[in-house]
Amino acid sequence: MITVSQTGRVLNITLNRPDDLNPLCWQVLNELKTVLDGVLKDDTVGVVVIGAAGKAFSTGYDLREEHWITSQYPANFEDHVDIRQDRDDVHTIVDYWMKLWRYPKPIIAKVQGDCLSGAGELLGVCDLAIVSERARFGHPAGRDLGIPPSIMFWPMLIGLRKTKELLYTSRLISATEAQQIGLVNEVVPHEQLDDRVAMTAAHIARAPSDNLSILKEVSNTWFENMGMESSVRRGADLDAIYHQFDSFKDFFRTLRNEGVKAAFKKRRDLFG
Repeated sequence: MITVSQTGRVLNITLNRPDDLNPLCWQVLNELKTVLDGVLKDDTVGVVVIGAAGKAFSTGYDLREEHWITSQYPANFEDHVDIRQDRDDVHTIVDYWMKLWRYPKPIIAKVQGDCLSGAGELLGVCDLAIVSERARFGHPAGRDLGIPPSIMFWPMLIGLRKTKELLYTSRLISATEAQQIGLVNEVVPHEQLDDRVAMTAAHIARAPSDNLSILKEVSNTWFENMGMESSVRRGADLDAIYHQFDSFKDFFRTLRNEGVKAAFKKRRDLFG
């Protein structure tokens, strides 16, 4: 589900399910973890670039039962999922993202298209984001499915008011707006994205890995001292509560009975 290549001291990881718009599931996340663990102490790798094949970076967590991110598939319950199990599952997802947040090598997100909902968590733990002018960002699933427990790390990246605006409206924002509010570092013409990311990554990778790890840790420490992880953990608790709401159950019932297109159409009809 991912492919890997290396150029100089830059390791390139590509999400490679383009026909499905690169949704996130445990197989993808575990493959990513295996690759990153494998180069953790490899000094021939100074920088990691995470990109994706096809027209979307990722549309978020996979909605299909065989790839669902928590252990209880909502459509299998007449009432609600077990909240204790669900909370444990969501905290397991937090464990994953926090480990990636603290990964000692710099990680650059190369975003060529839509980066939506749960994919914002992957974007949020990357150190830099260089994106195509075609990229879009947002959390449409906030209308009925819940919140990624980190809220895509938006509060520390874009501030309180923009976080609330994007959560309340579930609107998608352009690459230009994402840069203006601080969600991404740079927007480039689509056809220049690969070269621009490669140039930036190679430049950063010229520094020794030990030096880069210290620069990353000192930057992250500011936000950790402000209580970032405790806020993310609280987000996991609140996500589990959200999963008890009727909208969550109803989305998956529609998805199973009528298909994914019908579920998305019903969301649009209900919420705009």
